[in-house]
Amino acid sequence: MRIERMCNYLYINQNLMRRILLLLVLCTSISIANAQRQLGSTMQGQNRGNQNSQNTNRDDEDVKPEPVLIVIKDQGISVGVDIAPIITRLLDNERTGIAFVGRYGFGKRWWAAAEAGFEHVKYNKNVCRQDENGKEMENERQIFNYKSDGGFMRFGADYDIYMSDEYPTNNNILVGFRYGYAFQEHECSGFEIADSYWGAYKGSVDRTPVNSHWLEGVFGLRCEMLPYIYMSWSFRAKVLLTSTYSDELKPYAIAGFGKSDKRVAMGFTYTIEYQLPTNRKQKR
Repeated sequence: MRIERMCNYLYINQNLMRRILLLLVLCTSISIANAQRQLGSTMQGQNRGNQNSQNTNRDDEDVKPEPVLIVIKDQGISVGVDIAPIITRLLDNERTGIAFVGRYGFGKRWWAAAEAGFEHVKYNKNVCRQDENGKEMENERQIFNYKSDGGFMRFGADYDIYMSDEYPTNNNILVGFRYGYAFQEHECSGFEIADSYWGAYKGSVDRTPVNSHWLEGVFGLRCEMLPYIYMSWSFRAKVLLTSTYSDELKPYAIAGFGKSDKRVAMGFTYTIEYQLPTNRKQKR
């Protein structure tokens, strides 16, 4: 009986041990599976982190720097009038004229320029020498009555040396050149040349043509006073190249150039211009 009970007890214990062993194996398998799953999740997280960091670096590399603002000045077509002859008339009543100007901007800094005008000159001289008593001396009178009418043209280009980061800015500092040509007709209605020995020489000269060519160096400022309304002035250094006229009469003044007694002359312009509207944009 005891042997049978012992066998039964061992048999029962063996079954229990098997069940416990199976349970341990199952728990171990579950633990290993969970560990593998956690390791896989960790690896995936690291991979994702690496990918995210790589993507972040790529995004950082793909981020473009902020665009730099480049100010583009308006360069359209402008037309205007030169009121310098009006100012000259106030200072010198011998010359009366008017001039018109036109500009065309190209190449960001360049301006093509054209100018045309008309000038009338009237000069009268009547001088007589006097003796000690203040009495006019006979045959010592000088008379010269001169008149001229003609037009002129000037062509050239200006370069804008002024750049600014402000917007909008359409002001210019211009340096350039001009080629000038004038065609006019002049006459002397009467002259008298004093000569105490031979006596006074009197005469007149009919209307004859005069053709003149010259070059100009230009320096000026141009400012936008109101939208599309500009004021500009310039100084001109002029060099006379040629002037063809009859031997009987030398021109007293050349239209658009000035007095012809010297080959180098100075001048100025003061213009008011209207520029055709353009699309004003900031370009980047």
